[in-house]
Amino acid sequence: MPVKNILSALTCAAVLGVASAHAADINLTTEDYKPFNYMEDGKIVGFGADQVFEIMDRAGITYAVEMAQWSRAIGLAETRPGFCVFTAAHTAERDAKFSWVEPLNVDRTLLIKKVGSDVNPADVEDAKRYVVGTQSQDFTETLLTQMEFPKIDAAGNMEATLKKLEAGRVDLVAVSGAFYEALKRDGRDVEQALIISETVLSMACNPGTDAGLIARMQSALDEMIADGTQAEILAKYQ
Repeated sequence: MPVKNILSALTCAAVLGVASAHAADINLTTEDYKPFNYMEDGKIVGFGADQVFEIMDRAGITYAVEMAQWSRAIGLAETRPGFCVFTAAHTAERDAKFSWVEPLNVDRTLLIKKVGSDVNPADVEDAKRYVVGTQSQDFTETLLTQMEFPKIDAAGNMEATLKKLEAGRVDLVAVSGAFYEALKRDGRDVEQALIISETVLSMACNPGTDAGLIARMQSALDEMIADGTQAEILAKYQ
């Protein structure tokens, strides 16, 4: 997903609600990945971002947030107590690495192709004949590896992967269902080729993060699900 306007190609910090990262109870990291999290009018929005910021406000937790390439965003949460990354897929490989606040949503993982392409995999095994693009260190790269796809082409970000698809350098691209719907709304020349999995999308915190803060965040999310706030946020981005 392209990094736009005030975002640099590598990283951009956007601090909300606190003066500096070291003063925050929790440090949040994310990436530019529409419709999960993205910049609009100088603010981070999206169905993941809107939920996370509502969680923090309801829980009374101060926070700072940095938007970066995914490798940095998830790397900080993996290595530093007090850091949480969103919107992260809860995979088996990641399960023990984080403490989880979930679900922000349940999403499908798809293989998409360029409109008009004659690449039409009948099933997962058939799809393994093709070169499949993804984003480095994204959950889709892990999923493709676990499913033993032999021809994985991982770029630094999803926009670079989509450009490869447009140029015919990859045959298919692995994306979330929500991201695919955002691409279609933006008029991108892609279409669904195959559903390969369903995934729980979450907020993933370093396991050294204060357990009391994580419990407060989970309680706030549970409340949002019960009172319909989550559904309202998700509906905004459909």
